[in-house]
Amino acid sequence: MPAIESYLKKNKAKGFEVLAITVDKPSDLEQAKQIMHNYSFLFADKNQINYSGYGRIWRIPSSFIIDRQGILRKNGLTGDPKVDTKLLEEIVTPLLSAQ
Repeated sequence: MPAIESYLKKNKAKGFEVLAITVDKPSDLEQAKQIMHNYSFLFADKNQINYSGYGRIWRIPSSFIIDRQGILRKNGLTGDPKVDTKLLEEIVTPLLSAQ
């Protein structure tokens, strides 16, 4: 998450946005909210958003990259789940410059 936060700070003005959705059980929700105070991401819990279009979320964390046209560019349920600066530079940076 620190790499995503750093990339967000550098690229928010270019249209990069991050939405973190917690699927924690209600008893852990307060702890998740406290953790998210360290980040500037948009944040929601699973009851506030409809994410059913992504299928059954079975791996946590799962990170999805979706372009401006709504096309899924990285499916968080396949491949390496790690999101780091290298991956963001390779996948997201070209999308930010595309119109």
